[in-house]
Amino acid sequence: MKKYPVITLCGSTRFKTEFEQAMKRLTLQGNIVISVGLFGHSGDKEVWEGKSEGEITQTKKMLDDMHKSKIDIADSIYVINPGGYIGESTWSEICYAYMTGKRIDSLEPIGEELIEKTAEDHIELANRLAWMQSDCLESDDFPVEEEYAWIRYKSRMICNPWIPINPETDADTFDPFKEYGQKKMARFIETILVKRKDWTEEV
Repeated sequence: MKKYPVITLCGSTRFKTEFEQAMKRLTLQGNIVISVGLFGHSGDKEVWEGKSEGEITQTKKMLDDMHKSKIDIADSIYVINPGGYIGESTWSEICYAYMTGKRIDSLEPIGEELIEKTAEDHIELANRLAWMQSDCLESDDFPVEEEYAWIRYKSRMICNPWIPINPETDADTFDPFKEYGQKKMARFIETILVKRKDWTEEV
């Protein structure tokens, strides 16, 4: 049985036509193509009808998380970026793909240096936010789990993966990507950037 490469499409759902064109073209090239489940910005507005703001927010969070899972099962991603447009959510997906070692292709060229720099910026900012988060948790008597970013590791909840688990480990040489794995770290980084977005002006 032939093994077909799996590609996950990423991009703004406002580009419905471009998504459909890319899906057909890549499929005919012999790929299994995973796309978005709905086009919230171009045609599927009924999805949001009758929902409260809180329900809409939770649905959008679920869809973002689900798309990261679609990237997990793919060999590569293909970015739909007509005119070079890449929004914040799509950059999160690109950085997640980069951090988890996925190949990144796109409709319009995206420089490898730009992808690497953006991902490194995400990692650096997440690092700073993680230290702020751990300080905040120390003074929070009744922390609500959903309000923070965590890594579940060996029955433990890690709120700052840059702190070595073993106190004797040199913090300068500790690599959380090796300790927890690329996928868990990438999830943590992109999650804390969303959950602690209100802190970004302070770092």
